[in-house]
Amino acid sequence: MHGLSSLAVLLAFAPAPTASEQLEVTAQCRGPELDSFVSFGSAHAPRLLKIYIDAVEPNQLQIWLEARRIVGERGDELRLELIPTRGGLSRRDPEPDSVRLWFAAAAALGYTEEALRLLERQDWQRVAAQIRTLEGRKALARELGIEPETFEARRRGPAGACLERRFERVSDDLAAHTSGQRALVVGVVGRDGREQISYVDAQLTELRTQLDRIDPSNAGPTALGVSIHANEFIHGREAPRTGANIRLDRTFPATGVLVGGEALSHHLVIFVEDEEHGRLADWLAPAMRYREQNPGVLSVQVIAGGIGGRAVSLRRRLCAARTLGLEVEYLLYLAQRPAIRRLHEADLNDVLEPVADSDACSDAEPLEPEPASSDIGTGPDPDTRRASSFGHPRGAWLDGRPASPADLEGLEWRLASTLEQNIIDWLTTPEIIAGESFEFGF
Repeated sequence: MHGLSSLAVLLAFAPAPTASEQLEVTAQCRGPELDSFVSFGSAHAPRLLKIYIDAVEPNQLQIWLEARRIVGERGDELRLELIPTRGGLSRRDPEPDSVRLWFAAAAALGYTEEALRLLERQDWQRVAAQIRTLEGRKALARELGIEPETFEARRRGPAGACLERRFERVSDDLAAHTSGQRALVVGVVGRDGREQISYVDAQLTELRTQLDRIDPSNAGPTALGVSIHANEFIHGREAPRTGANIRLDRTFPATGVLVGGEALSHHLVIFVEDEEHGRLADWLAPAMRYREQNPGVLSVQVIAGGIGGRAVSLRRRLCAARTLGLEVEYLLYLAQRPAIRRLHEADLNDVLEPVADSDACSDAEPLEPEPASSDIGTGPDPDTRRASSFGHPRGAWLDGRPASPADLEGLEWRLASTLEQNIIDWLTTPEIIAGESFEFGF
């Protein structure tokens, strides 16, 4: 009975095409009305980031949104392509495959995020049960905001056969890379067309670093949207010194929430998109603890980076805390784990939300760059421009350099062991020291 049921699911979802339909599929799968290509970012970008999504697995929405943020940060350097697959598995299974192909159809119609949010809210088994019936499929389409007839036309007949053919081909290719085992992977394709597979976690924690290291010969002179110029290391090739140069070993008083100030010896700047960021407490808790134990040494600033709704909400709440003089209280709140925060959430919202929702706060707070040539006394650079919230970096930056939670746990030792400039540093001043900058890509 189970075999018959599984076969019925497969036949209901993608009926075998006739001989004439098969010829039509072969000829038309590259046509715009049957194309299943889903991408984000500049079509002329020199590198392609492939995100392999298995719709029946958890955290796929998180992976897709974070991948979009990464592409958005890097301007014209990178574009993103969605690849629905079995997640590396080699075994075919009609029940989950029906959901994977349903998702592929929704994504091809431009409803990638909506479909992933639906699958995040409910078990994929329930979606599979709805796919079995016409009424269930109509209900799913309406929940996504798609006309049921439009959705059915995309997932059946020649269009559905195109989806299935591409799904099987890329799933088999990925299974060859993963030896048929489930895995979270992304692919980076350079100008030469070669794809390099990288294993990732659901937060894509190391992907930005990997993109800076993978196939550097494919990067043009301005390809990397983020270029760090420093004594010890360079990420990517050096970009032209025109544009917005912003030193990350300084503070930004008109943006986010800042405790301490420019006059202090050390600066920690944290860029996140929302309060629920998994590492926010790991960054903030040791920094706020260090400030309490060592006053007058470290400034801490939290800035909302990004353009999504969650970033806007956090940006307004940070503005409200700044307006009300609750900077320290709000950062201590954010330094707590989400479960502990919720105990005080209602009281905090009663104070912050009226100001956050008022005209006193804006959806956007661009960083104010220093003139590119101000450090060497030649006057403002006419090409200097404001860095938009879309160009904000991500993560924690201690005295201008990326910092991990482990770095901040040893903050007292790290700051106490900071060395004075040596003779090499002195000899390279001001050309190198003055040139230390953060370059935003657009």
